[in-house]
Amino acid sequence: MDEKLSMIKKLENLIEGLEVIGSPRGLDVEVSGICHDSRLVTKGSLFICLPGTHVDGHDFVSKAVARGAVAVVAQKEMADLETGFVRVADSLAAMAVIAANFYDHPASKLQLVGITGTNGKTTTSLLIESILRSSGAVAGVLGTISYHWAGKEIPAAMTTPQSLELQSLFYQMVQDGVSHVVMEVSSHALALGRVAGCEFKTAVFTNLSQDHLDFHVTMEDYFAAKKLLFSSCLSPHNSSAVINLDDQYGVRIIGNGVCPADRVIGYSAGSRVGAAMGKGAETVFVENLHLSGSGIRGRVQTPEGPIDVESRLLGKLNLYNILAALSAALCLGIAPEAIEEGIRNLTHVDGRLEPVCVPERCGFQVVVDYAHTPDAMEKAITCLREMTQKRLIAVFGCGGDRDRKKRPIMGSVAAKAADIVIITSDNPRSELPEAILDQIEEGVKASNLPLLSPAGMVWAKKGYIRETDRRKAIELALSIARPKDMIFIGGKGHETYQIIGSSKHSFDDRQIVREYFGG
Repeated sequence: MDEKLSMIKKLENLIEGLEVIGSPRGLDVEVSGICHDSRLVTKGSLFICLPGTHVDGHDFVSKAVARGAVAVVAQKEMADLETGFVRVADSLAAMAVIAANFYDHPASKLQLVGITGTNGKTTTSLLIESILRSSGAVAGVLGTISYHWAGKEIPAAMTTPQSLELQSLFYQMVQDGVSHVVMEVSSHALALGRVAGCEFKTAVFTNLSQDHLDFHVTMEDYFAAKKLLFSSCLSPHNSSAVINLDDQYGVRIIGNGVCPADRVIGYSAGSRVGAAMGKGAETVFVENLHLSGSGIRGRVQTPEGPIDVESRLLGKLNLYNILAALSAALCLGIAPEAIEEGIRNLTHVDGRLEPVCVPERCGFQVVVDYAHTPDAMEKAITCLREMTQKRLIAVFGCGGDRDRKKRPIMGSVAAKAADIVIITSDNPRSELPEAILDQIEEGVKASNLPLLSPAGMVWAKKGYIRETDRRKAIELALSIARPKDMIFIGGKGHETYQIIGSSKHSFDDRQIVREYFGG
């Protein structure tokens, strides 16, 4: 018997479990595809109208019908529509249910591991994938860098895909024999219901610090979105949760009874005393820790006994990622030997404290990192500070059309943690780059870091400069660096583009460094 799904379903089957408004029409119509972009509609499609900030899908119904849509799901009444029609209160929530029905609930055939938090999601997900691979499991990963499984890879359009794309990816993974899916679950995805209907076997909380307040407005709203992974998305059968006990929000998840998981593991980079904050949770903590420019070594005490950790990843921030991944692996029943091997096998992560080779004659180092929040940048620079013999030069900016409140905070963090600061553009999007730099500079000035001229930067011990052009800013850092200096290029990490206005331009921090040296 062919177990592959027949990709034609009646509208009445697609809306099973959906709360509808009024009386649906044309429920016996056959649907061969689902779209929320009218440009992608083909004959036999169901078109879902999604309201948006700039574009409203309801305005494109006539175009969708003209292209062959046989049914429409919308939040507004459309009495004159001659296709199948279903009205709902929330099109985004409805799409999650419809997509799961269309693809025959593929998530139920997979063990889902969801990771949420401000920082560390990507590295933690790749560590868990490496551990799963060492255990013999077939794993897929959905995250910021890419969606990949079984030799296939798709560039990531967003950290957590829209529910329709998500269910399609799950379906493809099931067909390709994937057993586990490790997902970065963003706060946007949780707040907007992209993972509605997905039951996670294991949920991981890394940390929470300021980010995305353009969307969530307050930290409590941001935290409320993150908590949904634990309060609403866990499987009712044998689920587990992994929580960072060194983070105040993690302690709140455990202490406030938010998490109904059958098993809870709290991890700490501190001693047994620090780990005791678990309030009933099993604990994972570190002994005999050694951090160096070569990586991380230590012994981790776990409910299953000690596990020796050896990794080429750098710094305390990666220690936390390792502890999160290790704890999740224990929840999944993976043997300690496979956990040790999996951690050892992941030697680097694109754009996360990633060294960029420079000619040996230069005598200085360059590291690129995705850090784009105050907390992430502080942790990354602190890690590099421990390996820097002379000056630490930081090049960074802040993205346009994003949380403006964090810009002066990031300026302050850079001014306090680095010696030389070069403020530049990130992805300015629709904002004026100079205006973004003005806001960053407020925090730098408040830290009393002196303003420098390009000529004065070569021998200066402390100071900052503005350079709107990111390429020129990186080249300026490279031109002033001396032996034993460290250059930190923050904000874009693995990204291979820069968004200026509404256009994407090819841009890779790592490639700019290579080109400077003729590579």
